[in-house]
Amino acid sequence: MPTTLDDLSVQILSLSQTGESASLDLLTELKVQLELAFPDLITRTLTLLAWCGAGSGRCSGYPLHEEVPGLLLKEIPITEIVASLQDPRADSRHYAEAVRHLVGWKSRTRQRKDIDALPEPMKVRLLQQARASGDQDKQSRAERWLTPTRAR
Repeated sequence: MPTTLDDLSVQILSLSQTGESASLDLLTELKVQLELAFPDLITRTLTLLAWCGAGSGRCSGYPLHEEVPGLLLKEIPITEIVASLQDPRADSRHYAEAVRHLVGWKSRTRQRKDIDALPEPMKVRLLQQARASGDQDKQSRAERWLTPTRAR
């Protein structure tokens, strides 16, 4: 979790203890703090991808507090996620967590349309990241969602 959110860490971690999803108030506060700390959307998106990746890495069966960065990423337009992954600062860690976010269960409001909007080379790289993860669930989800259209 970005250090700028340390004051909310207890509230975020408690989600896994209570079994409750993050409230709209909590998500709004997180969004405001992240926007203040990272005014550049590319930097903020890369920060959220890195945070998303700091957990178990699983697409399902993870502690409830790990859904928080994904909920915030859900609000970022796919064009900005693409631009962030194309940024020179993006590395394999960001791609690995983009896989987790993009192929997770109902991770985006227009998930199929968003994934279809990804450039084919990016889909290939994301698929390679999923295959290298060793996580069978992530691999099968990625195969289903990211296999290039010409290979389907």
